[in-house]
Amino acid sequence: MNKRIIFVLAVLLCWTATEAKAQWAIGIKGGWTCTSPDRSIAGRIDETYSRLSGFDAGFQARCEFNDWIALRADLSYMKRSHRMDRNLNYLDPVFTEYRNDYLMLPVMADFSFGGEALRGHLLCGGFAGYWLQSRIKGTTYWMTDYYVFFDDFNQKREFNSEDQRFTAGLVGGVGLNWDITDHVGLNLDALYYYDLVSYRKSYAHLSDPRYLNTLSIDLGVYYKF
Repeated sequence: MNKRIIFVLAVLLCWTATEAKAQWAIGIKGGWTCTSPDRSIAGRIDETYSRLSGFDAGFQARCEFNDWIALRADLSYMKRSHRMDRNLNYLDPVFTEYRNDYLMLPVMADFSFGGEALRGHLLCGGFAGYWLQSRIKGTTYWMTDYYVFFDDFNQKREFNSEDQRFTAGLVGGVGLNWDITDHVGLNLDALYYYDLVSYRKSYAHLSDPRYLNTLSIDLGVYYKF
């Protein structure tokens, strides 16, 4: 089914390209992100996972085939972070924040509507990404026969054989473009990145898939030529 959808979109884009001369727009963008972790029930029951905010920044390119359809691709550096809290009473202070840096490449069909200067956009497609680095911050604990001691930490996390650094998934959202002049404009986008690849590898003796789903709200400026 997915192959059929991709084929139909490819044919549609090729057809529209022959109908009119394509116009290009390139620009930069940046904004706020919020990432929600999604982990299977195979995880430990005394752990609670929650979302964390971050930011992203990068480049955008759009090829407009006609007034209503275009192809858009972005390349951005994105913070995809989350938090884990221990939920046992005597371990309430224990938590870990995972500050993850990703390189993201979404490619989307861009359907637009509206007037000449101000236009709305519906975007849908897929993305690929690469996990660049990770940092962990929080509070850990150690125990004796009578006491529990807590220590703070803030350090770079080294990757291991269980980490899946490549990711891919679906992306979609809405946007608003405003052409200030014939060549310069502003755009505001809200995109949701839905992972289809677990960032933790599965093995025959253990399957514990974990995903990161990220909402980004970006403001950008572009140049049309």
